[in-house]
Amino acid sequence: MPRKSRLKESPDTRPLSSVGEVHAVSDELPAESLLDGPDAVGVFDREGRALKVNGAALRAGAPSPTASPALLNKLPPFWNNEQERERIRGGAFHADGLQNEVVRFPEQGSAPERVYWVSVRGTSSGFVAVAREVTERIWEINELMATFESFVAASDRDPVTSFFTREQFRLLVERETRAAASSGRSVALLHFELDDFQLLNDTHGIASGDEFIVRLSEALRQTGRDGEVFGRVGGAEVAVLLPDLGAEQAAAEAERILTLVSRLPYFSDARTLTLTACAGLALFPEHAKGALELIQATAGALKDARRRGRGRFRIHDPADHERERVDRLRAQAERIRDDLTNGRFVPVFQPIAEIGTGRIVSVETLARRRDDDGKLGLPMEFLDAAERFGYVTEIDRAIIAGAFDAFASGRGRIDSELEMSLNLSALDFDDDRLVADISHMARRKGIRPERVTFEITETAALRELGRVQHFTQALTAEGFRFALDDFGIGFSSFRYLRELPVSCLKFDVSYVQNLPTQLENRVFVRGIAEICRGLGVKTVAEGVESASVMSILRELGVDRAQGYYIGYPSLELPARLGTSSGTFRAFPPPG
Repeated sequence: MPRKSRLKESPDTRPLSSVGEVHAVSDELPAESLLDGPDAVGVFDREGRALKVNGAALRAGAPSPTASPALLNKLPPFWNNEQERERIRGGAFHADGLQNEVVRFPEQGSAPERVYWVSVRGTSSGFVAVAREVTERIWEINELMATFESFVAASDRDPVTSFFTREQFRLLVERETRAAASSGRSVALLHFELDDFQLLNDTHGIASGDEFIVRLSEALRQTGRDGEVFGRVGGAEVAVLLPDLGAEQAAAEAERILTLVSRLPYFSDARTLTLTACAGLALFPEHAKGALELIQATAGALKDARRRGRGRFRIHDPADHERERVDRLRAQAERIRDDLTNGRFVPVFQPIAEIGTGRIVSVETLARRRDDDGKLGLPMEFLDAAERFGYVTEIDRAIIAGAFDAFASGRGRIDSELEMSLNLSALDFDDDRLVADISHMARRKGIRPERVTFEITETAALRELGRVQHFTQALTAEGFRFALDDFGIGFSSFRYLRELPVSCLKFDVSYVQNLPTQLENRVFVRGIAEICRGLGVKTVAEGVESASVMSILRELGVDRAQGYYIGYPSLELPARLGTSSGTFRAFPPPG
């Protein structure tokens, strides 16, 4: 197919956001101006038989209704098979119809594959469908996604050492421990920190410190064992993932690395300098049941080593730490059980604004625990215990129920179109009853599913993609929506954008807050926003705290914003707000 795009020849290349943009002259037929336009338009009865098609549809391959009224299963450009026809026909009668459904017609002989976006809306006797060819647009989007996948892969590396960044290294540890658990292998994790590194920076300058780190990273790569993975997890901290090593081998490797550090000469101001390091080591599954516990155990061993002086190394000793930690978590779990019984877990709502108008269009629902004196506690105060003793899904149920209650009781005071988003944890997807419970709670409170978005992170999707797909598809079928949270920090974010029914994408705070100073972040955000527009996915920037960031986001084409500049989390839902001022109504900070 020639690269010249038909889309660029048409007067309007924007994606169809809804057939609601089709202003009908009656309940049966779209406006004649639309029928004369470049997009294929068809009017169908409730069984999917064509009653009327325009010239663009005929040119795309649709038969004339008078010539072939019985053609149902394959009717280009609106659908390609019976299953597709039924999905499009059924979607037409949902509250908002069906928007930008992708329909593909495979290659036939010398004719290349064609791709259409089809949007439909029901009428009293049938439905209207609009199909826009986006073959060239899809090519452009795929090329852009490939470019940004390369960009994300590059951003996973520390610019000084080329080691993995802290977040990416954490994801690697999670993957390796899961793989080791399924195959019965062991994994060792070493975490070391240079002694007196800050003194080196203060005395000889930051450039000298960076130079030493570069020389150290080169030495580690050159002398490391096959399979070792390095992460720079702090300014003077390096973590080393050691697959398939037992305690004795891992300890020997840790001693070797500390010896390498102490013997690595560094010349500054005509003097030879040497540094030492302290290290902590822990093993999976001996010392931990998962990645988080392994990281915590290694950090605890490093802390023990530092207490004993410079150049020390310690292996995690469960007897020293586990009893104290479990006792603390057990006490917290007992309090969680009591708090669930007495309804102390409550939702708070942080507003999300439409960048173009300044209107508050949604709220993110966050979990808080209310003390007897009314003070709200943060999730970090109870999350570890909730995960350890299996209370996460019960807490999420309580927050979902509380949010639905708040929306139901707020009718008349809040905007009827206000949306809500709720966070789901990775453990929620293991609960087979949760889908039915969510559906039941929404029906009982009269909550419209299309106004509810559930946010999932890559970490949650990583646990078991098949289960997550089943969960999301079941709720999507009822009209609920899903958002991909913390986008950009993981290896597989683009994969989940393709494989999950995502209607919204939230940029991770790390990309948003540095927009004024980091050009590469602007390039990333602009490109992803463009991809999402093409896919019919809304974009939200989290962590917006200044007018300057808001201005940049507007230029980059991001749809919505969330953060302290927009408003603080509050127990109260936002009241109706005007849309004419174009300014943001920030909630006061919590007292």
